[in-house]
Parts: sequence; structure tokens; C-alpha cells
Amino acid sequence: MNSFSTQGRRHFYTALLEALIQGMGTAKGYLFHHGPRTAVLAHHLGARLGLGPKDQGHLFLSSVLADLGMIGLVEDAWENPVPELPPAARTEVEAHPARSAGAMRAIPFLEGAEPVIRHHHEWWDGSGYPDRLAGPDVPLLARIVRLADTITALGEQRPHRPALSSEMIRKEILSSAGTEFDPELVELWLEMEESGTLPPYQGGLFRDLRNGAVEALIPDEVTATDNQLLLDLFSTLIDAKDPYTGGHSRRVALLSGHVATVLGMDHDLTDRVQTSGYLHDLGKLTVPGRILRKTGGLGVEERRWIESHTTAGATLLEEVPVLRMYAPGCRHHHERWDGKGYPEGLSRDRIPLIARILSICDAYDAMTSARAYRPAHGHEFAIEEIRVSAGSHFAPREVEAFLSLPEQIFRAIQESVGRDADLLDVAASVIQSTACEGG
Repeated sequence: MNSFSTQGRRHFYTALLEALIQGMGTAKGYLFHHGPRTAVLAHHLGARLGLGPKDQGHLFLSSVLADLGMIGLVEDAWENPVPELPPAARTEVEAHPARSAGAMRAIPFLEGAEPVIRHHHEWWDGSGYPDRLAGPDVPLLARIVRLADTITALGEQRPHRPALSSEMIRKEILSSAGTEFDPELVELWLEMEESGTLPPYQGGLFRDLRNGAVEALIPDEVTATDNQLLLDLFSTLIDAKDPYTGGHSRRVALLSGHVATVLGMDHDLTDRVQTSGYLHDLGKLTVPGRILRKTGGLGVEERRWIESHTTAGATLLEEVPVLRMYAPGCRHHHERWDGKGYPEGLSRDRIPLIARILSICDAYDAMTSARAYRPAHGHEFAIEEIRVSAGSHFAPREVEAFLSLPEQIFRAIQESVGRDADLLDVAASVIQSTACEGG
């Protein structure tokens, strides 16, 4: 990434942000369109209030990314909702605004969205969470998101109920004006609804508004460090789907970059290999958490879900032009040299070079990390397994390069990344400490 021009770095940054937004949709299962629909409605309300471009940008992106912190928490609350959550699940759900806000603090240029996201579950009467703010103490943009989020949710089908009619939604919202919602915002929404000035949701409008939000918030000068911070956060979100893979994508990325260097790849191609490592498990956002965390054997359908992550991630990357070059590593990192891998059963040199490298580094980190069904294996065990699998599972030349890495590289990567690294939780704890000090 350091080889990008200034314009190229900005394009890469905005492409990552676009993929993050799309990935959030896939992570939500039946809520796929919820974030975009909430964002468009929030934008219309903000426009009626005369918000400026930056406020509109923060409002829009906050609406889409408000639930970042839910990834890896109680996904059953999304996949199999019930009228009332058990106390432990409720506690985790109520932690997600701070966790989401922590993620926004970690994303360069989007810090202004942090208070919006932190407070998007506060209620006008002070009975919301996480800080029990009330009335005008709740930031205006957060009040808008709260209203738009609920209106959108009521109009969507859920596993435990059908979508509500327009009349039923109006009745629900009116009954909560002054308790959950800012009464003046409710009045504004009703006026727009009844006058027909709220256009129906359109995917094209969502994309235009997303581009406008990015233009308003992302400066022309984007550094390699800015991109790396966003890439780190993105990989953390991917790994958060499975509590046993904290730091996995970053370790695979760093190891893959070292292998590429040993193979004599130029700087640009080495960057491509390493970035592919960060994104190689992107498709896991589409896999139900209960399957990723399962401790026993997988059934046929569950195995299909797991194997689908390669094509799902590649498809998402292919939809973002700047990121298409990283799709082959995502799609083919579970192919085998002998043709017995997936998703296409490619063999030998038909497997893209980047995928051949990722396959080895991915397998090494999987073996040396604890899983729900087994403890972590040691470095020597994993090295030997890769050695004896050259020519069957793994490409021989790339195995030779991997095995030539000095042991201190493996130790340095483990120490720098850490097995339990979770930028979401770290950032959220920082925000919580700051809030306590300030309050």
C-alpha cells in the first residue's frame, strides 16, 4: 500500500470503506438492507433539518455502521430473535453501542461519528443505554438515527413477526414520542410522511448518498498509515465472527508478506499478497456464528456454509473495482495442490500464486491457534505438518519459501499481533474509561 500515489491511497481507503459497508449487510443476515434503509431515511430527516455536508456524512455512515459492535456478540439476537432476551444476552446487546463507537474511533476521519453511534440507543426519557442520557443531552444526530432505525425495523419482516403496515408504524412511533423519541423529530417525520415528501427507498440513491458522505468526510490526502488502520479494523471485524480467531487475518497477512519477499516478488506484488491476507476470510461475515463456533463435527449443510466463505468474500471484493485484485486470494486460499480443495478443485499451477501462499500461512496459523474443538498446536508441529504436505496439500516451491523463514519472524508476529487482540474491545474500553473520567 505504501507504493500507492496520493490519489491511489484515497481510492483504496474509500474502496475499503465501501466493502466494510457491504460486509455489514452480509453480517446481518435477514437485516441485509436494514442499515442502508435506515441511512437513507436519516438522510432525508437531516436534509429537512438543514444539516451541513459533514453532519450529513456522519449521520449517514453512523446509520449504516451503528451495529459494527454486534459482530461476534450475541448473533442469535439477530438470527433467531425472541420477544425478550435472557439477561446475559441483553447485557451483551447493550454493550454494542460502545463497542461500535470504539470501532469508529479506530477509523481515520470518521471520529465524528463516534458520539452518534455511542448514543443511538439512548431514549428521550433517559431510559436508554449505554449512558442513560435524556432529552437534548442526546446528540441530535443520535436522536435521528434512533428514530430512523426504529421506523425501518418496524417496516421489515422479522422471524418472529411480519412487517408492520404504514398505519401501524405511525401508531407505534406516536405512542413513543416523548419517551423513546424526540417529539419534534416525530412531528417532522409525520409531516414528511403525510405530505408524501419521503421518497421510497432506492438502492441507487443509497449509493449516491454513500459516495457523497465519503466525499464530505475523507480528505484528498490519505496516508499509508490511515489505510493500514482501516485495514486492521476491517480484519478485526472479520475475525470477530469467531472468538478463536482473534488476530488471525493480520498474522496471515504478515506471514504471507514475508513469504512473498523470500520468493523475490516486487514491492507492489508483495503489498498485494499482504493485503489479500487481511481480506482472505471476508466471506466469514456471511457464515452464521453458531456454525463457526461449533465444537463438534459439521453436518453436510454446515460444511457448505463454511466452504461458501471463499466465494462469498471474493464476490464482495469483485463488486468494488479497486479491490478486485484481492479476490483471487480470497476465492482460492482453500484450494489444494492435488486438486482436492475448494471451491473449484483447482490443482498445481492453476491455483493463483497469491492463493498458494495464503493457503500455507492460513494453515500454519490455524494449527497454532486454539479452536473450539482442540487446543493450539506448537510451532514445530505445524512446521512439520506443512513440510510433509508439500506436493499434496501445498505448493512445493511456496512451502520451501515458508520453511526458510527464521523462527524469530514467527515469534515477532505473534508478539506484535497477539492471540487475543480485538481492536473493538480495546477501543471500547478506552471510550468507557474516558466517559467515566468525564462523568
